[in-house]
Amino acid sequence: MEYVETLENLETLLELKLMFYEEVPRIDHPGIRIAHACENIARHIRSGDREAARIGCRIIVRDPHLPFGKIIKSGIARALRQRIDLVPELEQAGLVKRTTELLSLEFCPRETEDYCKLVKKIGPAAVHNVTNNARATDEKSQRLLHYMSQPFSK
Repeated sequence: MEYVETLENLETLLELKLMFYEEVPRIDHPGIRIAHACENIARHIRSGDREAARIGCRIIVRDPHLPFGKIIKSGIARALRQRIDLVPELEQAGLVKRTTELLSLEFCPRETEDYCKLVKKIGPAAVHNVTNNARATDEKSQRLLHYMSQPFSK
């Protein structure tokens, strides 16, 4: 996980431009700038912006260490879950892979719960992939895998 201190660092890591999503007027605190831009990315995802969805997927897959990271990543995952139609299969595969990796860590990050809900929204094949490949070692990961194995509700 790469530590990201500024919006410009995040752009470099993601290899994408994020300035379109920055708050106006601009706030000069680096962490707040990142948080506001990512909140706007989530807002744009919910309103149907495919580029914002691509950025959101890349943030989850690249998994940078961000100020307010759990809030940012969970917000993006919830927005993607609402607009899964914006996420192409290749990016869905990346989300599934990252969720599997996080569930296999010694200490499961807090945002993984929202990632599991996102994977359930992707569909049964994605859930099957995660539940068959994750190697849960902590209680939280085991609980999340149990949640994922429950039948889908409509």
